Amino acid sequence: MPQRPDTGDPIAPILEFLTKEAESGGWRRCSITPARGSAPWDRLVAHPVRLGRGPAIKLVTRSGKKETTATVAIADWPDRLMQLIGTGAVNLNVIAPDFEWHARRTRDGKWLVSKGRPSLEREQPQQLPPHDRLRGRALSETNPQVQALFIETGLYSKNGVLLGDAAGKHRQVQHYLELLRPMQLWQRGQAVRVVDAGCGKSYLSLALYLWGELRRTPIELIGIEANPEIVGPVEASARRLGYERATFRAQPIREFTEAWREPVDLLVSLHACDTATDEALAAGVRLGAEAIVLVPCCHQELADQVEANQKAGTLPAADTWAAVLASGLQRHRLADIVTDSLRAAALEALGYHVDVVEFVSPEATARNLMLRAERRTPGDAQLQAAARAYDRYRALAAEWGVRPALEGLLGEMWPPRALDPVPGMQRATAP
Repeated sequence: MPQRPDTGDPIAPILEFLTKEAESGGWRRCSITPARGSAPWDRLVAHPVRLGRGPAIKLVTRSGKKETTATVAIADWPDRLMQLIGTGAVNLNVIAPDFEWHARRTRDGKWLVSKGRPSLEREQPQQLPPHDRLRGRALSETNPQVQALFIETGLYSKNGVLLGDAAGKHRQVQHYLELLRPMQLWQRGQAVRVVDAGCGKSYLSLALYLWGELRRTPIELIGIEANPEIVGPVEASARRLGYERATFRAQPIREFTEAWREPVDLLVSLHACDTATDEALAAGVRLGAEAIVLVPCCHQELADQVEANQKAGTLPAADTWAAVLASGLQRHRLADIVTDSLRAAALEALGYHVDVVEFVSPEATARNLMLRAERRTPGDAQLQAAARAYDRYRALAAEWGVRPALEGLLGEMWPPRALDPVPGMQRATAP
């Protein structure tokens, strides 16, 4: 059995709360994400529930596409919790009626803990829910404001019924908010300025705007889209919904970045094609964003470079990866991974902590990764992590003989000059 943490350990109050308040329904959900390969599951969610024989903890584990459900008696829960934490958990999120706890374990084994207001907009039961209750969602479909949003963005029919062909997008909206929910910038109790680079129809960012409203965290949304024919209808939707702090601009993201002088808290870019993702990443860094969330798409740039190197006989990885490079399909998929790995390493080298998570099911699209980056606290630990990440970046780029467009887009900020703490960045506080 894993050793229980000392009372002075930052994680100790959370574990005590989870054990002592389970039977009374003092918390609603606890999610645990393990380090890669440290557990036979990818994610576990625990819920206090009421069974015929009494209160218990419902455990839902997910491994790939497989989901398994089990229950643990309240008396056995403390030991089981320690076992779950001992598997190598790196993220622990706890949702209670009046607050949330978020904890992340660093590579050196230390827990970083934050506590903030609840972010799931839903009715909270006064007693333990039954075992087969519906899962809570970031946006409750019973809320008239949520229904109005989904009707306006085409997920619901005018009479408030989910459209069959929109079911995938509906799941995507809820999961998107769930993935953004643990980020530290929501815990500050201040307004948050969000820039959506290449916003398109903006149905995800409009959902984020409403989510902020419902949890009393005002969001100022700035949508950037080069196509004016898209901007007009989206802006009209925001006006009809009454989203007064949502504005949209018909201009390239580079032009916006050069002209903007105000702080930015979060930059998001979803399914930007090929190097448009790199443009968004560079914009987030140049704007000094506290957090950057990217969902890349259509990785063509490095696939072309790898293929050109292979044909010219100048590919350093040609012999080591010959079995993979023999197939065009495998070569392209490998180039996808190399591209996003370089992006993640670049963000780490520029002072961010980056999580690479699954955004949607691989059954929906192979382009299903999300890069979720948050600025590290300035100091020696940040500088050391950044230096290691820069070394990883250069080694991987050299292995494949590639030079991503990102380097040029970052301009004078690349390579990072002694990483001090992140040169040239603007202030990144809430407006």
